[in-house]
Amino acid sequence: MHRIIYSSPNKIEWDAQSAFKITNYYTEKEECMIFCYLKQYVHNGTLKLCSFCFDSEAAGKKDLQLCFNLNPEHSTDFILMEFGIDGINSAVLVSPENKSAENLSSDMFSYRAFKTNDQQGYYWCGEISVSKEFIRQYFDTELKEQSIILLNFYKIFDGIKDYGCLFPDENSNISCKGETMQEFVILNY
Repeated sequence: MHRIIYSSPNKIEWDAQSAFKITNYYTEKEECMIFCYLKQYVHNGTLKLCSFCFDSEAAGKKDLQLCFNLNPEHSTDFILMEFGIDGINSAVLVSPENKSAENLSSDMFSYRAFKTNDQQGYYWCGEISVSKEFIRQYFDTELKEQSIILLNFYKIFDGIKDYGCLFPDENSNISCKGETMQEFVILNY
């Protein structure tokens, strides 16, 4: 089953995007089951991702994790990014084949966080841009119609081992995250 990410030469408003909600919670604490989801699209070859998190006490750089492979047909490498309302904490290029991990500068990604509220309550968003130059350099591809990417998205609860994620991941260990990503297909808008 493919999930769709749209591609457009024009900016696509976030309200027009499909939302992928975290539904797999590894916790018994109800207060950790925060409504959180991810939206994404491709704009002129740049991958735009935006997290929406209904967390009234958002703080720090370790609330969320994003795991993605932008060229799964040719590589098992993936990026594991940790971020929060206060910015990107870390971005690591994980290479399971080489059993290595390379720290990347958070400056390689454009990041913007903002807070707002609506009828459902207070929420914050973290908008990440992964440039087409970065995609070419680290994944040797460009994102276009029919491209497949792999992705998983996590909400981490600071100070405790509880978490939630888009796709099932019974082991939050970094070495296993690449195995939990699911397919998305890029289609023209």
